Amino acid sequence: MKIIFVDTEFTGEHSKTTLVSAGFVTLDNKKLYITLNDYNKDQVTPWLKKNVLSKINKKFSISKREAYQKVSKFFTDCSQGQKIQLISAGKTLDITLIYDLFHQKSPKKKYMHYLYDLPKYLNHEFHLDLSTLFYLCGYNKKVNREKFANLRTKNLKHNALHDAMVIRKCFIKLMKNFPKLYKKKNEI
Repeated sequence: MKIIFVDTEFTGEHSKTTLVSAGFVTLDNKKLYITLNDYNKDQVTPWLKKNVLSKINKKFSISKREAYQKVSKFFTDCSQGQKIQLISAGKTLDITLIYDLFHQKSPKKKYMHYLYDLPKYLNHEFHLDLSTLFYLCGYNKKVNREKFANLRTKNLKHNALHDAMVIRKCFIKLMKNFPKLYKKKNEI
């Protein structure tokens, strides 16, 4: 199984939220960063403008359809025929928004079904989240993740790629300290 760490930035923590950016990092440190230009502008808050949108170079932003194509290719290349396990910061929105990109494969379908419409290498049941891993390892889920990962960066928080790299570093450190949680510790 291949592991990909993911983080997203989006227009709000609600059921109609839209994807603004996504960052992906593999266990062996391959990376993909995308920013979108077709998120719902009506949902933009002052916080989102200040902390996320102000740091995005909009000339590189792409449509949701193009994002799906890039993410699909990245996942296919990374999977090498194996299943992919996504590891995100939190339990729901990151993964839901990434899975929703795959609706672009069949946009005429009214609904996308996570069990039947995702690629075979990407099963919705394999997802893990860092908050739960911290909890299982006895840490407060609100631990400062950058500090835990020994990363000293300035002004990069809420950049999806940076945050995915933080998730990766935290995961590696947790698995080295708690090897029984991850049976393939020799890959880390």
